[in-house]
Order: sequence, then structure tokens, then C-alpha cells
Amino acid sequence: MKKNSLFILFAVLLFFVGCGDGGNDYDKYGDTGDSGRDDDSADTVPDKDSSDTSADTDTAEQPDDGSETVDDEDNDGSNVDDDSSPVQDFWSTCEGIIACTTGCVDGDSDCVNNCYVKGSEEDQLYYRRWRECFDEKCSEDKTAECSAENCAEWDELCNVSAAFEYEFTIPAPYGNAEFAGSFSFILNNTFPTSESQLVYESFASGKISSQPITPGGTIISFVRTTVDQRDGKVVEVYQVPYSPSSQSMGNPVVLLRIKTDAAVEGDHVVGVGDESEARLIVGEIDSKFNFSCYHAFGIGSFKIDNAVIETGSSGKLSFSKGSAELFSPYNIPELGGDAREILGVEACSLIW
Repeated sequence: MKKNSLFILFAVLLFFVGCGDGGNDYDKYGDTGDSGRDDDSADTVPDKDSSDTSADTDTAEQPDDGSETVDDEDNDGSNVDDDSSPVQDFWSTCEGIIACTTGCVDGDSDCVNNCYVKGSEEDQLYYRRWRECFDEKCSEDKTAECSAENCAEWDELCNVSAAFEYEFTIPAPYGNAEFAGSFSFILNNTFPTSESQLVYESFASGKISSQPITPGGTIISFVRTTVDQRDGKVVEVYQVPYSPSSQSMGNPVVLLRIKTDAAVEGDHVVGVGDESEARLIVGEIDSKFNFSCYHAFGIGSFKIDNAVIETGSSGKLSFSKGSAELFSPYNIPELGGDAREILGVEACSLIW
């Protein structure tokens, strides 16, 4: 039943995607909103979608806003800096919550929630009070100046101006990956429609920051040939989480893209430059299998043990000894640091 539902899902995907390139070109990453890491602070705080002021989150970890109040005598925030208390972790402060959300792609409520739950109970309340005012008074002018003018009490408690300008230090490398796999079917510029065309296991493992690139649950992998706008004729190996219950694809997705001319037995390099034989990419896909944002690009090496680049059941591809350091598009030293413009990609939300 699980496999049948998977094939139905792919049939729906094929209806939308057709026989195109699957949207993997770097210039076609979709509209994911502002990453919050430029000078435009309008997108540093995602819009709330209800009367709740809890930053688009309704998890059980969130305090009940209706049961909490702030004593008017404490509204100056004097109880936050009690010298008798241990030094408060920055990310647990209201300022830290707001700063953290600037690393979230607009609309990523999971990322915002992760920032929110880091806050202390008191600072979560301050954040919600500020957020409620900010959304009401600054809906057309989401700037620190508007916050200071219209939400002065909470703006001061949350140090909003500094939070909006917070600069993250993105580690390089951002993570690591190991990869190896064996496939006995190669698709021709399309997606799987039968069991024989895919493998129910991952080919890559590792982490990006604290997040495993291979989540638990059902994983599907497959190989296809296509033409990429940047790299030309390529062989692509996909690794995709799949939820049988919701019949939907998940994230993150791992893609090993090998230039067809380099898809031969022997040792090969994974890199970020246009001259690289192959690319290892970790990102997020949308319902049409387009990459909407990119978590990381790999730099490393692997060995192709067997390669018969023919479509159908006569096609073969196996590779081993793959290892790579993973770099966020925000910081790839080989490309001078922030490589989003060079690669033409939108970075995914930061991972803590």
C-alpha cells in the first residue's frame, strides 16, 4: 500500500512537472521570501497568521498567553538584569529571540518556533507583547524605527534595533557528509513511477550543524539523467524523505549531480566551482520537486565503481568512498564567503 501511494504521488508530480529539468537549476529556486540577512528589516519578523502573538507557533512548549500578565511595575524591564541572577544566555532573551528569527527564511514557522522556545518564559512574554504591537502598528513599515516610535516600551525591553542588525557567524564547514550507493535503473529526465526504478534506502548520511541530513522514516533514492542549466548534461542521484501517511515528500533532500562526461569509473572531485566534476547539494524541495532553498554544498571526493549511463534497466551506477565537508551558501570560503549571488541561490533557514 505504501509503495502504491508513492507511485500515485509521483504520477501527480509528473503532471505538474512534466518532462522538464525538475527545477534544479540554481536560477530557479522558487519564491521562499527574504532570508532576513540583508539590510531590509521588513522581513526579519515573519507575519503572524492569527491573533496569537507567538510567532506563528502553537506548540505545547509555548506558554499560554491568556494566562500571563506583566506587572506594570515591571514593565521597565528592571527585573531582567538582576545582578543576583546568573548571566542570561543571549538566545533566551527577547532580543535573542528576534535576532534568531532573522536567520529564518520568511514563512518558516518551524524555524521561528525553534527561536521562540529558546527564550525564557519572561522573555517569551516580552517578545509576544512586542510582536503584537509591531504587527499592528508597523504592518506597512516593518523597521526598527517604526518599532521604536510606536512600540517604545517593548522595543526597549527587546533591544529591537540591535536584534534587527544582528550578524551571524556561520561556521565553515557547516557540516559533513559521507555517501555511497548502488543503483540498477536510470531514469530519463523524469521521476520514478514503479518500484524497480528506485531504492528504499539512503545513500548519504551526516549532519548540517545539529540536523541530520538523513531523517528517520522512509527514504527513497533514485538516479536520472537530465540537462542542468549550469552544468549541462548530468546524472543526478536523489535522496528524498517520504511520508506514507500523508503521501508527501519531505526534507532535507540530498542531490549528487555528476557531469555526464565525468560519470566513469575512477576517483572524482565534488566541488562548488563550475569546473567541478560533481556537486553534492542539500536543500529543500517544494511540491513540484523544485529546490526552494539550499542548506549546503559539499567539497570532497568519491569513487565511481561502476557506471553504465544508459536509461532503463540496463543503466548502472555505483559509487563509494564519498566524503565531503558541507558549506552554507552564506559562507563558502572558496567562493569568497557569502556565495548566494555567485551560485544564484536562496539559502535555507539557519540550523542551530
